[in-house]
Amino acid sequence: MTDQSLLDAHGLALPLPPDPLSPVPDEVERGLAAHRAGDAPEARALLTAIAGAGRSAASGHAAMALAGIELGENGLGGPCRKWLEQVAAGEDPWLGPLAAVLLAPDLQPDTPLGSDRVLLQSLAAQLTGDPDTARAGFEQAADIHQGTGTGALAGLFLGNLLIQSGDPAAALKPLRNAREMCDPLFAGYAGYLEGHVLIGQGEVNQAGEVLQEAHDDSHPVCAGSAGLHPWGAVRFGELLAGDTASLDLGYDQMEASGVSEGVVVREPFESALYHQELSRPALGDIGLYLFAPRGVRSGARGTGAPADLERRAVRARPQARPRAAHPCRGRP
Repeated sequence: MTDQSLLDAHGLALPLPPDPLSPVPDEVERGLAAHRAGDAPEARALLTAIAGAGRSAASGHAAMALAGIELGENGLGGPCRKWLEQVAAGEDPWLGPLAAVLLAPDLQPDTPLGSDRVLLQSLAAQLTGDPDTARAGFEQAADIHQGTGTGALAGLFLGNLLIQSGDPAAALKPLRNAREMCDPLFAGYAGYLEGHVLIGQGEVNQAGEVLQEAHDDSHPVCAGSAGLHPWGAVRFGELLAGDTASLDLGYDQMEASGVSEGVVVREPFESALYHQELSRPALGDIGLYLFAPRGVRSGARGTGAPADLERRAVRARPQARPRAAHPCRGRP
């Protein structure tokens, strides 16, 4: 929640503010402190109890901490995936997308990216509360693999860490490099993060363009994985909902398609509905309810015609913009 007004002095809608950062709850930090002190049994006991205590912010953080512990000890295999899946299915707009990305096919343990030791240990350090070690590792990996997809991916994770550390402006350069150099899933995540930074800087039209591209890139048809798409769709939909007509892309879509503001806003939320195999943020369903077709107020499943909705969503979805080819795309 935010104490900022949603209306300006003239009573017109303001763009929604960027998602606030999600600090680690004290009870989770106690478990992480035990881990850093070398008391693995105590850390696992504390964190497992919190992670299993319902769908809450603390349980999500605890599950991500357990994923970090498993990642550091055993890589991105089965035990780590279990906790990442719990986080991806939660409500945290920072941890959820990161977990979805870490579950990507390109980061499986038997892939070059999924077995890069520096990258994995840096991620483990971030998830277990050691940002300094994580930053040094990401910077090292980006330097060693400069000009490659692996280097761009290290920069992507560095950008996320910089945002979490309170330096979003510094995150823009590595995030933009990742958008250009990475395959669609990782490019979509970079756009998701960059859009957040741009919204915070008041650059809403640029944020709209970046988030629209991230929305396209994260679609399972392009990305090969469904986990990130609902998160990108919600962030894009929130931006459109703030003030569709004042956004260049919102106005252009209404003019080009002859549709209402509500139809333009609804499309990202509707797109997210059909790709909830892994991630299902509640804000997606809320957006569908708020921007339901005229005469329908029963939420995501109130039309009684999901197949027709899917066809309309596919027709309405903007085509992915052509991206420049890079020699490193599709390989580490």
